[in-house]
Amino acid sequence: MELAQLEAFIQVAHHRSFSRAAESLFLTQPSVTARIQSLEREIGERLFERTGRSVTLTDAGHAFMPHAQRALTAVQEGTDAIEAVRHGDVGSIRIGASSSIATYVLPSILKKFRESRPRVHVYLSTGQTEEIIEGMLTGETHLAVTRFAQHPEVESLHLYNDDLTLVVAPGHAFAKKRSVTIAEAGREPFLFFERGSSYHSLIYSMFLRAGVVPESVMELDSMETTKHMVEAGLGVAILPEVSITREQVTGTLVAVDLRDMEQPAQREIGVHVPRNRVLARPTRDFLRILTAEYGVQNPFDSAPDEA
Repeated sequence: MELAQLEAFIQVAHHRSFSRAAESLFLTQPSVTARIQSLEREIGERLFERTGRSVTLTDAGHAFMPHAQRALTAVQEGTDAIEAVRHGDVGSIRIGASSSIATYVLPSILKKFRESRPRVHVYLSTGQTEEIIEGMLTGETHLAVTRFAQHPEVESLHLYNDDLTLVVAPGHAFAKKRSVTIAEAGREPFLFFERGSSYHSLIYSMFLRAGVVPESVMELDSMETTKHMVEAGLGVAILPEVSITREQVTGTLVAVDLRDMEQPAQREIGVHVPRNRVLARPTRDFLRILTAEYGVQNPFDSAPDEA
């Protein structure tokens, strides 16, 4: 059974005429007649009574009519659903991100995205840069927002520099100074991120370049946990500035400048997509919002939509 047969059946029933049904379908009358005859053969029943120029439904035709209408409606709804996906109104987007970015950066970006695409479902997973990019390449995510990294199979775009700062508890002696040397910071009990993380490597290397070996008293895998440890007076830490905005307002943490830095303590943050992969509309919309937030040109906007 074909949709063309159902369309012809419904139009003939509506107009009570094969000729007028043919006009509405932009077909010849013989074509409409052939479709109805083919449908009747498949069903095994006559669907119309033909008396002169008048055409009326048989009992079988009346019984079949609501089912034919539902079938065409279901097909139209399916077509509309595909069109909605094509235009990004519905669908899903899977994002991989470093935990700090997911916690402190993406909420405001995703809020704007959800306001523009409320019916698109968002999946957000976190991890370290290398595993996130690997997961993207295997299809687990559509894009990644992590430390800027180069990969032959990935197209990457620099978004911003993740500035880091020394943080202490309000009662710490550094809180009154507001600036200290790297050597002074290195003599304090220091809270590091776990070994293997980019933060650990960056911060430890910063001390070594200054000829300082910091006293590591604790290694942690959570930025929120690290902040609470600093607040409790268990040591000092170097954290992304974006992660301590709330604590600075409430006064539970104090940012302290490192005044003898050769270069700013920061990580480069970028967005990554698989090279030469067609991007679906929700992914492209997210990338437009993300790049606009940081005022960088969006090279992904000219990519074709995923069919």
